[in-house]
Amino acid sequence: MSSLSGKVALITGAGGMKGVGRAVALKLASQGADIVLTDVRRPSGNLPAQEIKAGWKSIESVAREVELLGRKCLPVWCDLLVGEQIQSLIQQAATHFGHLDILVNNARAIMGEERVPITELAEEVWQRFLAINTTAAFLTIKYAGQIMIKQGTGGRIVNVASEASKRGRPRMAAYVSSKFALIGLAQCAALELAPHRITVNSVCPGSINSDRFNYGEAADAAARGMTIEQVRAEYIASVARNVPLGRIAESEDVANLVAFLASDEANFITGQAYNINGGTTFH
Repeated sequence: MSSLSGKVALITGAGGMKGVGRAVALKLASQGADIVLTDVRRPSGNLPAQEIKAGWKSIESVAREVELLGRKCLPVWCDLLVGEQIQSLIQQAATHFGHLDILVNNARAIMGEERVPITELAEEVWQRFLAINTTAAFLTIKYAGQIMIKQGTGGRIVNVASEASKRGRPRMAAYVSSKFALIGLAQCAALELAPHRITVNSVCPGSINSDRFNYGEAADAAARGMTIEQVRAEYIASVARNVPLGRIAESEDVANLVAFLASDEANFITGQAYNINGGTTFH
């Protein structure tokens, strides 16, 4: 894979200790890119227990790791529910480094509250999933696209969608709808930005061992008198039994494909949506 030396990559939702955002940041940095990290400040109640125990500081901790790899890093706190903050984030990234070459839309709404029948789904939950999973990606593509077009040197945009972008599931209407929309957004952007040599692709992971906080797991753990870690381990083992390759995805599996799509080797690939699920689905 070619070097990303001289490139600047912005990654949203990059603060989790086992998250895809962190894995992507470290992978791109290892290939020479300078990094802009963003995430929202989360209350301690919405953090995985292992992050609290480790004294993990979200994007500040990831920034230190990037710098240890010899790359420059700019951490920026951003609430993706606020359009003005998204526009400011993109502008800060471009101004700080002088250019912006790669955008990775990784952030997603905290899952769990949407796991109800559609007849019981609260409108505010529906709106929050669309706002974070879809509208925020639209805005980052809009503003990063403007900068990339002006630069005139091409660019790479990668959306972290989901296996749920391609197949509906019960009790997941908000999440599935927001991720289906992300694929359509990527296809439209790919066609519009192609004349400027800006590619737009999506990766579609199945279940990931990312340890992100989940309201559903927290509620299940409380009801069963278990820890969230015990519930999650049980879930991971259950899902892995149905994966042909025998395990669920790790964040690094996703980062590897994102890095390829961000590289020069992928300069003739755009508008595509790649599965990362160990063989559970093939479309």
